[in-house]
Amino acid sequence: MTATTGQTALSVSQINKQAGDLLGQVFGTVEVIGEIAEHKRAASGHHYFALKDDSAQLRCAFFRGHAMRSRHSPREGVEVVVTGRLGIYAARGAYQLIVESIAPAGEGRLAAEFERLKQRLAAEGLFAAEAKRPTPTLPRHIAVISSDTGAAIHDVRVTLARRLPLARVTLFPVRVQGAESAAELRRAVAGLATGDYDVALIVRGGGSLTDLWSFNDEGLVRALRACPLPIISGVGHETDITLCDLAADRRAATPTGAAELATPITVADLRRQRAERIARVTAAWQARLEGEALRIDWLARRLERAGPGERLRRGWLQVAGLEAPLRRALERRIAMGRQRVQTLRRVLETRHPRERLSLRRAALEAPKRRLARALAATQLAERERLATASRRLLVVRERMVAHWSTRLSATSLNGAIVQRRVEAHRRQLAALGAQLRALGPAEVQRRGYALVQTRESPATLIKRAAEIESRGRKTGRLPLTLRFIDGDVPVEWRVDKPTDKD
Repeated sequence: MTATTGQTALSVSQINKQAGDLLGQVFGTVEVIGEIAEHKRAASGHHYFALKDDSAQLRCAFFRGHAMRSRHSPREGVEVVVTGRLGIYAARGAYQLIVESIAPAGEGRLAAEFERLKQRLAAEGLFAAEAKRPTPTLPRHIAVISSDTGAAIHDVRVTLARRLPLARVTLFPVRVQGAESAAELRRAVAGLATGDYDVALIVRGGGSLTDLWSFNDEGLVRALRACPLPIISGVGHETDITLCDLAADRRAATPTGAAELATPITVADLRRQRAERIARVTAAWQARLEGEALRIDWLARRLERAGPGERLRRGWLQVAGLEAPLRRALERRIAMGRQRVQTLRRVLETRHPRERLSLRRAALEAPKRRLARALAATQLAERERLATASRRLLVVRERMVAHWSTRLSATSLNGAIVQRRVEAHRRQLAALGAQLRALGPAEVQRRGYALVQTRESPATLIKRAAEIESRGRKTGRLPLTLRFIDGDVPVEWRVDKPTDKD
């Protein structure tokens, strides 16, 4: 090898790096479809796998940063569309694809269809900014096109109720996923023209491109542009973009954001504006009142200087000079009148009936005291008489007690006699009990007889055969009980039916 040749030779690292840069420049970002094979996940969070088809395979590296942001993870045997850049792993000189995102193969085809439809409709001007209509700042009636069972309508209702509870909300329930959902969405948008709505929301929660495909329907896009109402779209999450979002007059990242865009002025804003207007009006009126007050003060001073105020003041001074003598004369007359009133009051008090009654009461006090002393003496005499009668009664009581005690002791009972009489009565009672038991139904049953009773409640004792016929004649049968000494036997009496021979 010559010296010149050795000076221009490239190292292995350099050739691998230049080759990798060349691949990246030539191909740029590419999409590759294939089936995942030989998948391995390293402890660092990186994924390594191969994409293969019927005749070839391509090594892939899916580093942790891109893997954490991707909605789909690599799975063995799944056909996917991989987006990334071609390069060379310099350490081994291996040709590989540095993966940036992974999507199921079906979504890749839908993404291509989405781009084609987006470019065609954009060329027609359906997404033009100048065609967008302004949304009202204070809507009174809001239409919502969404599923009536999803979380999106719940978030929208909660947000609208919190921000603008005065607004009326009407829901157009539709399916937001599936084969029939696009047609239902188109019908709901067409129905907006028949109501008194101020603005309409079309909302749905997040999902994959397949889940949101109904909102990429061309007919729905054209219906949105033909609708006379301004429409706000809130489909999916912030990263989800649909043709419905592009065609709508305004686009929100989430259903909650759509509800917030529909109500730019909230109840709190209205209250604040009302308070500000009241404050401005109050301040204006206050300033006006203060100005009028100053003007009135100025006019009053001017009137005081130019008007008849001075004459009135001199007249008041004259009146004040006459007031003192007049007050003194009135005070003298009032004092004389008070003195006369006092004199008349004393005369009336001496002639008042109350004084005459006092004299009468004083004259009656002496007889009253005499009567009280006489009553006291009479009560004392009665008490002494009662005490004497009580002492006599006590003496008589003692004598009677002694007399009757003597008589009762003489007539006391002999215990032996009483005992013999009790024994005689007991023997007589025992004999009567024996006779009663001998004549009772139990003894009769012991001799071989039985008691006949009905089985109704309460049971009735049957004493004659006629009673059985009279009781059982109506129904043709009568349930009976034969009661023996050792138990009961149920029987039944029936009416004999005549036979053919009879």
